[in-house]
Amino acid sequence: MEFKSLIIKKFRNFEDINVNLTNQNVVFGMNDVGKTNFLSAIRFLLDREVRKNGFKETDYFQRNVSEKIEITLEVSLADYVDSEDTKFIVSKVGGARNTDNLESFYFKVEGEYDTAEEIGEPKIYWGNEKDNLLLVTSNGMFTDLDKIFQIVYVDPTINLDQVFKKNRKNIFDESKLNDDDKKISNEIKQLSNEVNNKIGTMEMIKEFQTTLTGEYHDLRKEKVTIELKSEMAIKGYFDDLIPYIKKENDDKLYPTSGDGRKKILAYSMLNHLVKKQKSHKLTIYLIEEPENSLHRSMQLALSYQLFNKDIYKYFFLSTHSAELLYEMDNAALIRLYSKDKTDCSSTIYELGETYKNLKKELNRTLAHALFTEKVLLVEGPSEKVLFEKILNSINPFYELEGGFLIEVAGIKFKPYVAILTSLGIKCFVKTDNDLKSQRGNAEKFDLIGFNRCLELTNRKKLHSILIDLSAAKLSSGGYSIKTKEKIINETKLRVYRYFKFIIEDLESKNIYLSKIDLENDLYEAIPEKMTDLFGPKDPIKEIQKAKLLNMIKLVEELSNEDCKSIYNHNLFCSLKEFAIYESGDN
Repeated sequence: MEFKSLIIKKFRNFEDINVNLTNQNVVFGMNDVGKTNFLSAIRFLLDREVRKNGFKETDYFQRNVSEKIEITLEVSLADYVDSEDTKFIVSKVGGARNTDNLESFYFKVEGEYDTAEEIGEPKIYWGNEKDNLLLVTSNGMFTDLDKIFQIVYVDPTINLDQVFKKNRKNIFDESKLNDDDKKISNEIKQLSNEVNNKIGTMEMIKEFQTTLTGEYHDLRKEKVTIELKSEMAIKGYFDDLIPYIKKENDDKLYPTSGDGRKKILAYSMLNHLVKKQKSHKLTIYLIEEPENSLHRSMQLALSYQLFNKDIYKYFFLSTHSAELLYEMDNAALIRLYSKDKTDCSSTIYELGETYKNLKKELNRTLAHALFTEKVLLVEGPSEKVLFEKILNSINPFYELEGGFLIEVAGIKFKPYVAILTSLGIKCFVKTDNDLKSQRGNAEKFDLIGFNRCLELTNRKKLHSILIDLSAAKLSSGGYSIKTKEKIINETKLRVYRYFKFIIEDLESKNIYLSKIDLENDLYEAIPEKMTDLFGPKDPIKEIQKAKLLNMIKLVEELSNEDCKSIYNHNLFCSLKEFAIYESGDN
């Protein structure tokens, strides 16, 4: 079984959204944009404890109770042969699954408001014909759907004491004591009786019993006496159990203090309870902002649990934390955002074999970018250092306004652009006009800079070109590096001018290609500054000898006027377009 989509209509702040899903789903967005309401929609559909209260007026979009609420979950049953979960669902839905469409199945809740009763009664439908679903039989608020799914909702303020207290009887089921435990239990009860009887022999208690009996006789003449009896531990010796921490090589017990530790222990108890239950229902976790009170290391540990452990086979996670996404793969990313009304974008994030070895690197950077509005992608640390300096000089608050810089570690622009663009996050790209000679033919070059950009727009790549390097050849058979580099750079400039129409089209899509590379672009923008710092002979070559270190040196010397000169130069229009873009712009 695999979740495929969720449609929410007329529910709270959602007028009409259609979201792509998979079995592990991440919901994110700014505060008050509807993440809790998104999870609530799923609970109204699949959680009888929520559904039994019905829809209130405030559950209807803009309180318009004349239009009914509809929440529809689509699942794929295409893996029937291999999946026990799918076989289980098929066995429960019976004749609602006909032969016309065996791969898809729909679960739906509708809520039509009854103005006389001032409530919307939830009605459950299912079937594999989306527009012709069958009403599910019910017994009160319990329906056949509730035989299939079990919802475990974990709110952000999960409380260890409450979880333990609520589930103590389930954890310590006295009916399941083995023979040894039964013997110990009887001994405990005998000891308890002895203790309670001993307490009753205390003179203070006897005196009070006599006094109380006298007061009673003054009010009512009756041949009775009042006795106080201790019932300590008789009500249940599990009731007063409290979890403590015991450190390795230390016999002392330490309280489970600290919100983070308590939260992790509460998660541990929930996991145990789900595993312990012998229910054949499919367990779906709804986890709301678990990062609250969790140290970064604990968030990383929870990320590993969520995306790698079988117990979290099906879940919806809402979060503001990038760290919780470091282990994600085969997850649906669902971004909620608000313009005039809450809307959403979603995409299925799969690393694929191409990026498996880059999982940590890619996830770490991408996870932070998901919580932004616009992203500027650059090749490496030198570009990032420079651009951060300029942006902070022009607008120190660009990050507060939703801006973010990503260093893609070379030329791996495509996975970032694909994911971020599909989620409605605006991407800007700045890259070098690279050429690369083909193996076996030193004078045949691929236009890899242009083709890198064209690939981002799904356009056809340019053909390779021939470059005459005869002027750079040495009598020994090799090439003069300096002369060869000069010829290649001159070729880059010619290619840049020749394909000006492509450059303009790319820039209209916020993809910006250097004439040659970053250092040459910089020299056109601030020649005096580079000459002052790196000498008049060849400042471009000097800065490239130790690119990052020299870029840091340059950045430290840039004045606000230098930053403005770079920012306003046509070769750095990527910076200006990125800085002035506001969410919602076309």
